[in-house]
Amino acid sequence: MIHYTCDRCKRQINIADQTRYIVQIDIRSAVDHSQEELEDDIDHLAELHQMLEGIADSDIEEESCESSHHGRYDLCPECHRQFLKNPLGRDATLALGFSNN
Repeated sequence: MIHYTCDRCKRQINIADQTRYIVQIDIRSAVDHSQEELEDDIDHLAELHQMLEGIADSDIEEESCESSHHGRYDLCPECHRQFLKNPLGRDATLALGFSNN
């Protein structure tokens, strides 16, 4: 039998009695328009040659590790409700914007 654990609170999720929610996160770096124009001007044949030679492999791996993240997380019903209320995990008092009087 497969056992699921909530990745937020670490409680066991009993799938017979509870709904298990899956959160998938895909984070990528945003490239501005000027960067895209520069990439269009790159000599693609030279880039392909470097890839075939194995020179660019290490650069691509380092760049993708730093600029992206892919994750899949299981949540219990309570943590799912909390996640929907505050998906970025912001501090509630900062979101209200009270002055320092």
